[in-house]
Amino acid sequence: MSSALLSNLPRFDQGDQTHPAEQLKRMLGQMQEAAARTKPAPEPTGESVEEEVQSPEPVDLGPSLAEIESLAGQLSAVLGRIENEARDQAMQVTQALAARLFPELSQRFLAAEIAQHLPQLIPASVPSIEIRARQEVLNRLEPFIAHDPSLSERCKMTPAATADEPRVQVSWQTGGVTFDFEGLLAACLSHLDPSHTMIEE
Repeated sequence: MSSALLSNLPRFDQGDQTHPAEQLKRMLGQMQEAAARTKPAPEPTGESVEEEVQSPEPVDLGPSLAEIESLAGQLSAVLGRIENEARDQAMQVTQALAARLFPELSQRFLAAEIAQHLPQLIPASVPSIEIRARQEVLNRLEPFIAHDPSLSERCKMTPAATADEPRVQVSWQTGGVTFDFEGLLAACLSHLDPSHTMIEE
C-alpha cells in the first residue's frame, strides 16, 4: 500500500486526529457563541420609553359638589320627616296612655287628694259640709274623712244624681268647690297636642 493512500486514512497513534478545517470551524462556532452571550442588550429607544411611561388612568373623585349638596338636601328632608313622624307617634302614645291610666289613677288617688285639700279649702267656722259624688268615690273618701277630726263631724256624704257623674262637688253655706278630674284630663290631653301648644305660644 502506497504512502499517499495511507496519508488520507485516520491514524490511531495520535490524540486528536480531527481535520484542521473541522477544528477551525469548531473554534469559529465557539467564538460566535461566546460573543453572543456577552453582547450587551440594546438600549431602549425613545419610542419604547414612551410606551413604558403610560399616562395615568383618570381617578374617580366621587360625586361632584352639586351632587353632594343635593344629597344633603334630600337627607335633611328625610330626617325632618322622620322627626315629625316620631313626634306625632310619641304624642299619640302619650295621649292613649294618659286617657287609659288617668281614670284608674283618679279612682285610686282621688279620695286621698280631696281629703288632703278640704281642710285648707273649707273655713273652720263652717258648721256643715256636703260632699256629693258617685257612690264608689264616696266609699273611698269616707275613711279619709273619718280619720280627720276637723271634717268627720261636719261632712255629709250624698250620692250623685247620676251614676256616671265625674265630678266631686263639695258645698257649704257660704261657698263650695268642685273637683273635675275629667276636665283635668281633657286639659292635660290638649296640652299634649302640638297644634294646641303652638296656638297658645
